[in-house]
Amino acid sequence: MKGRKNRDRAAGRRGDAVTLSRPLFAAVSPHRRISASILLIAFCLFPFVLSSSAHEPITTKVRFNKELVRILQRNCLTCHHPGGIAFSLATYDEARPWAKAIKEEVLEKRMPPWHAVKGYGDFSNGPTLTQRDIDLIVNWVEGGAPKGEDKDLPSDPLFSNDWQLGKPDLILKPETGTTVAADANETRVVTFPTTLKEDRWLTAVDVLPGNPAVVHCATVFVLTSQETQRPRETMTQVQDDAPAPVSGVSPVVGNRPAILAKWMPGQKPVAFESGTAQLIPAGTGFAMMIHYRGSGEPAKDLSALGLYFSKTPPHKRVSTVTINDIDGIITASTQPQRIVLSSIAQTNSEAIAILPSTHPSITSLQATAYRPDGTQEVLIWVRGHRSDWQPTYYFRKPVLFPKGTRVEVIAYIDGSYENSNDFPAVPEWSDVRNLLCTLLTSSVAVSPPR
Repeated sequence: MKGRKNRDRAAGRRGDAVTLSRPLFAAVSPHRRISASILLIAFCLFPFVLSSSAHEPITTKVRFNKELVRILQRNCLTCHHPGGIAFSLATYDEARPWAKAIKEEVLEKRMPPWHAVKGYGDFSNGPTLTQRDIDLIVNWVEGGAPKGEDKDLPSDPLFSNDWQLGKPDLILKPETGTTVAADANETRVVTFPTTLKEDRWLTAVDVLPGNPAVVHCATVFVLTSQETQRPRETMTQVQDDAPAPVSGVSPVVGNRPAILAKWMPGQKPVAFESGTAQLIPAGTGFAMMIHYRGSGEPAKDLSALGLYFSKTPPHKRVSTVTINDIDGIITASTQPQRIVLSSIAQTNSEAIAILPSTHPSITSLQATAYRPDGTQEVLIWVRGHRSDWQPTYYFRKPVLFPKGTRVEVIAYIDGSYENSNDFPAVPEWSDVRNLLCTLLTSSVAVSPPR
């Protein structure tokens, strides 16, 4: 130890010790003091410059302006654009700080949101993120996340706030706009003054948010002629039944109006194939329940509902089949409870879409079709719950349901008080039964519109 101290003193005399025995700037002229200060600052900053560039060297040929922005354009920018419901990823400067988070989200398959398990059902409106896209994202992030050349940016607009299916045949807007508080997290119901004067055949529904920054999701209802006479009372009942009804089209349940469609930012509106449509009788009115989420400052919204109609009578008529034939109470339990329901097709038909419930107490749901010839097909398997993301799943090809086909739905219900999906209490089955599973089916149209 003594020898080490002696060596340190000797080193100090030679001037190569780390610790000096006198002040650094002692007996130094003002001019030299300034030069030395500049030199010291430069010396202190230099390691950080080196470490920053050395920390993330560019080791990839993938560039944001060439490959990444196009992947985001196809899968993300409908939500993640300036003025949208989520933070923007439309430019390199906006996306670069989120690079590692983007990689994690796509690898964990949390984004884009899609709860149907791959391999169980084939759907046309699912995310278009391919394995090649995922590989490019990972390569870009791990390779230093370079920007690229501005000349490589897409020439077409990165996103659009217009109708995705073109201008609707009927556009409905509420008579007055809605004021949304800066910290809002609430549901509002708006009704439309127009009712249909004649039967119409519906082929698609879309919603155009007036203020995309605050419109989180929306459910569209159809009101019967009786309900249009008392829309405020009818829709108050729906709002009291919140947090939210199940997505999609369903028949009238109790005093609730029928649900026509569910909208969420980023979803792809789907039109029925040519010759297929849903009958909307004369006298039908419409209402929309919108979930608003504040953007940090007061805002106004005037969202519109767009309806698309068939120009000619269809060959196939769309109907709904709701599978919920059970009653009872879900008991408190530390183990998931298995519920099995079924429905039998009364005519030859085709399934064109399915709407599994995302009720908070349902942790897993699978629907399977068992045909009379002994063949079977899993229609969908969904896991997890997102009350703000309840899409209708449209089959890429219609699924054949010969007469006598049995559709079986198996759901696992978490009836525990510690429900990880944050359901506030042990639910009664009546809270779930009308929300379990709905099919959109098509069959030969039995009556033309008047």
